[in-house]
Parts: sequence; C-alpha cells; structure tokens
Amino acid sequence: MGEFLALVTALLYSSAVIFYKKSVVLASPFALNLFKNSVALVLLAVTSVLLGQTALLSIPGKDLLVMLLSGALGIGLSDTLFLMCLQRLGASRTALVDCLYSPSVILFSYLTTRETLAPLAILGGALILASVLVSSQRGFGAPMPRRVFWIGCALGAGAMATVAYAIVMMKPILNSYPLTLMSAIRMAGGLAVLIVSLPFHSERKSVISILRPQPAWKWMFLGTFFGSYLSIISWLAGFKYSQAGIAALLNQTSTVFIVILAWLFLKEPMTRLKLLAMGMAFAGAVIILY
Repeated sequence: MGEFLALVTALLYSSAVIFYKKSVVLASPFALNLFKNSVALVLLAVTSVLLGQTALLSIPGKDLLVMLLSGALGIGLSDTLFLMCLQRLGASRTALVDCLYSPSVILFSYLTTRETLAPLAILGGALILASVLVSSQRGFGAPMPRRVFWIGCALGAGAMATVAYAIVMMKPILNSYPLTLMSAIRMAGGLAVLIVSLPFHSERKSVISILRPQPAWKWMFLGTFFGSYLSIISWLAGFKYSQAGIAALLNQTSTVFIVILAWLFLKEPMTRLKLLAMGMAFAGAVIILY
C-alpha cells in the first residue's frame, strides 16, 4: 500500500508542478507559497474535522514541535525555494534538479536511523535515477544565461535537501497519529514561517494582494489542490506504510511525469531519450513494487 501511495503522490505532485509553472508567471514564488499554504491549511483542517481527527491537545509537545518544524522546513522554506527554481528553470530543467530528492532522503534516513535498502530496491532505484539523467540530456528548449541556470540549480538543491530532511524527521512518529491531522499541523508550520517573514519582505504589499480574487487563482488553486492537499496526505501515507528510501525512490518517478506533462501542456520538447527514460522509470517502479 505504501509503495502504491508513493506512486500516486508522484502523479499528483507532477500535475501540481504544471499548474505551479503557470501560476509562477503571474505571482512571485513567495506570494504563491503564501496562497497555497493558506488554502491548503483550510482544506486540511476541514477534512480533519470531517474525519473526526481533532485530538490536537492529546499530542505531546515534543511530537507537535517535530510536526511544526517539519512543516516549516519542508513546506515554508522548501516550497519557496522550489518555486523560485521553477520560475527560473522551467518544468523540464527543474525535473533534473528534482532527482536530488530521493538520494537526499536515503542519505538522511541512513544517517538518522541506519535504514538500508534491499538489493532489488537499490536496482529499481538506480533505474529510476538513471531515467532522470537520461531525460535531462536533450530537449530543454531555449538556452538561458549560465548564471540564471546555476542559481536555479542551487535553489532546487536546497529545496530537495530541506524537504528530504523534513520527511525523515517525521518518520518515527508517522504511525502514532492520523495522517490528515499531521498534514494540517505541518501545513500550519509552513504557513507560520511565511507569515513571520512577511513583514520583512521587500514586496509585501504585492504579496498580500495575491490573496484578493484574480484570474491567477484558477491555476493557483488547482496546484494547491493537487500539490498541497491531496499529494501531501498521500506523501505522508507512502512514508508511513513503506520504508523511507523506497517511498522516496517511487516519489522520484514524478520527474518523468513532469517531463510528459510539460510536453503535453507547456509545449516543452520531447525526445526519444525522454521516451527511453519513461520506460526505465516504469521498470524501476515495477521492481520496487514487487
């Protein structure tokens, strides 16, 4: 079940990236993150209440702090860095940087819990990561200034490292609490970081203006619904019911999904190498699942 949910997360997340790419043209990364976290927190809170997952006061302070800190790092900070990367590099180039996600989770899992992977899982993961490298070799479209490219890569690498550490630090308590409630608490942590830092933002008036109804809301809400509501729950569930390393490797198939969706909806070019990459990623996912 955990492995299946990890794959579902990859599809939801990659769909959200396409909507975010359309949104980040109309709003700054910080403003977009503020919007999506605010809307997602409302959705998650309402869902928690409807499911009867409201025992917030019964959570020990230590665990509550872990959830909030995980959200601050993995949503508040990481998502802002990711959207800044997406704004600079585009969907396909961002997919290349995104391949740092699963190795980061595996590294942090090993350092914190000494979690290791079975040989077949390693083989499947190698195929997935190799598919990412293959898909990055051609067809990125128009060239960009070297400085913009490397700044975008650095922002993306920071995003992957922080989101990886954020989920690894949650792993020990994932089996102790309801998923939707944990997701809502993490989202609150992510939103808190943005609210605290908003007064110091150089363009805070324009950031706040994003909360007023406007045409950009269409893409922003769709990205939020798929990427910060549905995928957040399935993402935590994948890690709850599977090894962190395996879940991360299956999440990594989102990179190939992004390339496909960017080709279909953003008109970013597709090549034979990218088709090969999709076959490799599929084979890797099947090996891990079985």
